[in-house]
Amino acid sequence: MPSQLEKIDYPAIAARAQGLADRYTLPLSNHTWRGNPGDYAGTGAGSSLDFQDHRNYLPGDDPRHINWQAYARTGDYTLKLYREEVRPIVEIIMDVSGSMFSVPDKAERAIELLYFSFYSAERVGASAKVFLTNGPFRKAIETHTFLSHHWAQLALQEDSVKSSEAPTLGALPFRQRSLRVFISDLLFNAAPEHSVQALQRNHGRALILCPFSPSESNPDWNGNYEFIDSEDRSHHDRRVDPPLLKRYIETYRRHFDRWKAASIRAQTPFARISSLGSFEEAVRKEAVPSGAIQLA
Repeated sequence: MPSQLEKIDYPAIAARAQGLADRYTLPLSNHTWRGNPGDYAGTGAGSSLDFQDHRNYLPGDDPRHINWQAYARTGDYTLKLYREEVRPIVEIIMDVSGSMFSVPDKAERAIELLYFSFYSAERVGASAKVFLTNGPFRKAIETHTFLSHHWAQLALQEDSVKSSEAPTLGALPFRQRSLRVFISDLLFNAAPEHSVQALQRNHGRALILCPFSPSESNPDWNGNYEFIDSEDRSHHDRRVDPPLLKRYIETYRRHFDRWKAASIRAQTPFARISSLGSFEEAVRKEAVPSGAIQLA
C-alpha cells in the first residue's frame, strides 16, 4: 500500500473540506428518497406541507387529513396526501488502490474529495456511510473511525492486490435508494457498464468523482525510465519514444471516453477532477457543469 497515505495531513484536509461543504454540495436535491424523517422529498405519502394527491378515506387513516371541503360538496370522505420528507442516505465508496496515492497532489485531491463528500452529506442531515475498496478487499468504516482519520491505517494494513484489479462493487451492502458516491481514478481493467450497474443496484443512484494527475493524463516521458507499479511496487525498465507515448495517451483517452459514455447512458453524473490548483478551480472545470457537484 502506498506510503503517500502516511504523509497526509488528515486534520487539515478535513477542516478544509468542511469549509468547502458550505459552498458546494452533492446533488441531493434532484432525487426522491426513502428513509428516516428528514428534509428531502420522499417517494411515499407523509405529513409535510408539499401537497401530492387525493385518495378515498380508508379505515385506520389519520382523520386529520380528511378533506372536509370536498366532503361538504360530495358527501364522500377523501384524504389529502402530502409528500413525505425523509433523510437521504449517502454511501461513499473510496478506492484505496495504489494508483490513487501514487503522487502527492493526486493523493491529497482524492482524500479531499472523500472528506468533502462526507461533510456535504452531513451538512444537509443525510445519513453518510464510508466504504473502502481495493479489488476484492472491501470494508465498511464506522463514523468515529472515519472522523478520527484512523480509516487510513486500515487502508495501509490492507494487502496489495494484483495491479489493475477491479473493485468488487457488486458485493458492497448498499441500502435501498441511496446515493452512491464512487471516488476512484478508474485505472482498473473492467467494463465501465458493469461498474455503473453495480453502483445502481437496489434502485440506487450513482455519482462518480474521478481524481487524476496531469502526470498520468499527459506525461512528458522521453527516453529511458524505471517505472514502479503503483500496486505491487515492482520495477520495470522501459524506453519511451514518441510513438509509444502517443499510443499511451490515446489508450488513456479512450479508456475515459468509455467511462463517460457509460455514465451518460446510465444517467450517472461523472466528473474527472484534476489534482492541480484549488478545489474550487478543479471542480468548476467539469464537476459543476456536469452536475456531479453543485453550488450550495
